[in-house]
Amino acid sequence: MTNEQPSHDQITDILTQVHSSDLLTAFIHAYNQEQAESEEQQTIHELYKQNTADEIQILKSQLEAEKRLVASQQESLAQQTEDLKKAAKAIEDAQTLAKATTAQLNQITTLKQQLEATQQAVRELKQLNPEKLKEQIKRTKEANVKAQSRNKKLMLEAKEYRKTIAHHEQRYNECINKIRQQKAELEHNTGAGLYHKGKDHLIIWPQKTKMERPDGSIFESRSLLYLHQSGRGGLVTFDPETGAQLCAAPKGGLRMADETIEYAKDWLFTVNELQDGVVHDKDMIPVNHNL
Repeated sequence: MTNEQPSHDQITDILTQVHSSDLLTAFIHAYNQEQAESEEQQTIHELYKQNTADEIQILKSQLEAEKRLVASQQESLAQQTEDLKKAAKAIEDAQTLAKATTAQLNQITTLKQQLEATQQAVRELKQLNPEKLKEQIKRTKEANVKAQSRNKKLMLEAKEYRKTIAHHEQRYNECINKIRQQKAELEHNTGAGLYHKGKDHLIIWPQKTKMERPDGSIFESRSLLYLHQSGRGGLVTFDPETGAQLCAAPKGGLRMADETIEYAKDWLFTVNELQDGVVHDKDMIPVNHNL
């Protein structure tokens, strides 16, 4: 079996063999079927258009109904809002009225109490005869004059007391400041230890000292006392010409005079043996034979 198409001559032979009435019948039948299908399609299209128009109309109706519902709800909401505002204003007015009423009631109560006190005073005055009332008024005036005089005197005394207190406060503050100043000076001018490392100690010397240079000239400076752990030491001075340096030992070595040794022995014995190491004011009285 092949898929070859019939030739033109073959088609002509076939059409010649078919009866002409059969062709007409087939043509009419095909035409009628085509017309029926066209009418059916037209009918379906009309129905679709009608259904679409109906649905659009229904949707429009629903939309209009929803618009009317929203408008109604908005109107109702606006009315409710206005009602709430009126209710809040009414509550506020009621609270203000309640406060005012409470204040008036309190004032009325106070006035009643004052009225009762006044009436009681009037009743008491009515019970007194004029002579006793005059005497009482006189005594009251005299007591008032004395009270005013006493009050004036007390006010003057209080004024003086305030002046005295202010003066004492000023003196107290001055004393506190003086104590602080003296404490600072004492810390600066007493032999306080400043430095310690290994066997070296540096102690602040409590006063300015005059030193002699090798050429015989003199300079003055604050100094530090250098002490070795062995107890030997010397002053470290500041010479403006040469800077800081340990003072040289005097010629012949460092030796104290006999009187100096005697004074040191007496002072140390008194402080250490008799006073248990406590230094008193009398022990700080300087002895300067160079003046």
